[in-house]
Amino acid sequence: MIDFSIFDYSVPDKWYDGVYQDRMSCRRAARSFSLLHEEKADECWLFIHGYRGYPGELVRPATDLFDMGYDVFVPRLPGHGTCGKDFIRSRSKDWMGLAANAIADLRTRYSKVHLLGHSMGTAMAAILGCPDPEIGKIVYVSPSFENLQMPWTARLALRVLSPFTPKVNCHWHPSSKYHLHYEDAPCDEMYLGAEYWTWFFTRQLPEYYVLLKQGLKAVREYDHEHLVICPGRDKIISLPSLDLYKSAVGEGKQNFVVIPNGTHSLFYDKDPLAEEAAVAAVLSFAE
Repeated sequence: MIDFSIFDYSVPDKWYDGVYQDRMSCRRAARSFSLLHEEKADECWLFIHGYRGYPGELVRPATDLFDMGYDVFVPRLPGHGTCGKDFIRSRSKDWMGLAANAIADLRTRYSKVHLLGHSMGTAMAAILGCPDPEIGKIVYVSPSFENLQMPWTARLALRVLSPFTPKVNCHWHPSSKYHLHYEDAPCDEMYLGAEYWTWFFTRQLPEYYVLLKQGLKAVREYDHEHLVICPGRDKIISLPSLDLYKSAVGEGKQNFVVIPNGTHSLFYDKDPLAEEAAVAAVLSFAE
């Protein structure tokens, strides 16, 4: 059972300087949160959630790392977790700006800052963390260095459509099989699904794909202590990305764990054993 009394549903306001300011308030599931010890920890973890994701998806590994003695910060990326209109107004520079601001601030307060990225957050963590020798460990969960959901012809069509229509409907089906861990779960799932997951966003998707390429380039060019955690039942993003990762770093630098029964949503997975395996891999690497 998670003790939500230890949650501080905030991160420093200055992390949002110079990035898109959401016009709507965020849903409870999407609130930024921090887990801080009364006596400040020496090292911390910064989590970066994925494209159209939200902090509540990362509650489980955050609480486990906190129990290990780390302070943990999980900010909400601009445009996420409020409404589709906010997402349409935000850009990748806003998402990257928030993460860069967070890293810059945390480096002044902790001896070491470690990063955990989920999905698109893996590419962002690689871009910001790999070139920085002062960043500690980096965990890439459900890596997103490629996304096969949309062929290049469809991507080109979205670029053509983007000046005229900001989003195109796609299929999303809710499922009660996921084990959500945020406070009052699953109260916000249907709302967030209707606002975010039922749409292809014509301006944001091309920027998303650029981030994926930049993330893979960073992994290829910089040697950083890292772990890749890949779910075996996510063939759209994670397994193709794992192949690209293996090719990019070569055999001598590979460090990955494949969880065969895991889905893309490893930290609140349909299979509790897959979730436990993912969290255990994070904790073992953190030690």
